[in-house]
Amino acid sequence: MVNSDEAPQGEGVEGSPAPEVHAETIAHLFHEHNRALVGYLRARLRSEQEAKEVAQEAYVRLLQLQKPGTPGLFRAYLFKTATNIAIDRLRRRGVQQRAAQAELFESLSASSSSDDPADQLLARERTEQLLRCLEELPARCRQVFQMHRLEGRDQRAVADRVGVSERMVRRYVTYALVYCRLRLDGLSAEQAREEVEL
Repeated sequence: MVNSDEAPQGEGVEGSPAPEVHAETIAHLFHEHNRALVGYLRARLRSEQEAKEVAQEAYVRLLQLQKPGTPGLFRAYLFKTATNIAIDRLRRRGVQQRAAQAELFESLSASSSSDDPADQLLARERTEQLLRCLEELPARCRQVFQMHRLEGRDQRAVADRVGVSERMVRRYVTYALVYCRLRLDGLSAEQAREEVEL
């Protein structure tokens, strides 16, 4: 067996690239494909900053591979790794949004059902503020939100009535909830619109 001291230059143990060759390959990959990778991730994540962070994390993972394989497979592995990281982020984002949505309405209903007049007054004020936030939404988004969350219609009924897909109904409702949460947290209408996208 050839030990690492006797390995030919450019190869590590068992024929895998030496660390410096591996790093050079990653650097070449970065120069050749980083713009395409970040663009691909930006389309998925809808955030330039997150796209850059995920790309960077994917390169780090590539550098940490013990047996990276042939340089020809690096590009495919890079995009696959970045896609998996992006999916994880989107999943976490969805969980956070659902938690924020539940918290928004639970806090309002808890305050309104309290016997304390101060809690009831606060709940009324928050409800009025929430209704003003809903008025700031695009007309179709507001209509979908009202039908689904306030009137209690299911997604299919709302989709049929408005003429959009059920997926679009979910997007409108999520947008409305996150937008209202941001507005109630003190962001301006413009800031909230920048934070959440339809």
